[in-house]
Amino acid sequence: MTQELSSIFADIEHETNDATLAQSIYFSPTALTHIKRLIEMGGTIITDTTLVANGIDVNLMGNKGAKIACFIDEPQVISLAEQRRITRAEIAVDYGLAINGPKLMVVGSAPAAINRMIRRRQHEPMSDVCVLAASTGFASVVQLKERLIDSDLTSIVVRGKKGGIPVTIAIVNAILREIAKSNGKAK
Repeated sequence: MTQELSSIFADIEHETNDATLAQSIYFSPTALTHIKRLIEMGGTIITDTTLVANGIDVNLMGNKGAKIACFIDEPQVISLAEQRRITRAEIAVDYGLAINGPKLMVVGSAPAAINRMIRRRQHEPMSDVCVLAASTGFASVVQLKERLIDSDLTSIVVRGKKGGIPVTIAIVNAILREIAKSNGKAK
């Protein structure tokens, strides 16, 4: 494990007060590099809930133009979900994937969002996407998170039944804190 990941895991443990959580977190080999590039290029962190969006410390994102977006409560998303009889999370994923530039798709609540990304990846390239999946509470979520790991999507996954919104926020902020710390050393 790299020093960066060790520092991120220590930060997550401190934030969540869960000494065993780090053992459940999977980072695909290029996930951290992808998020660093996102911050550097002014990409977008797209969340599945406003709670997650509001919990991310924007001060850690630097001054390159990186932003946070959440489409779950957008009127067009709500309307399309009703028309198509699918979840708002699925439509919100489609909106998020349509944004140009590198993206971190953060899923702390909606397993349907994870499934939508896996299905979309089967039919289209997604090289500018990293998925953070930390949903919990539904029977199928454990299997969905494992399917994400088995896919070729760049991902960070909280395996098993662990996860949820506070854990999701802690992971994003720990990653951003480590990137900010690294960027501070480079200056």
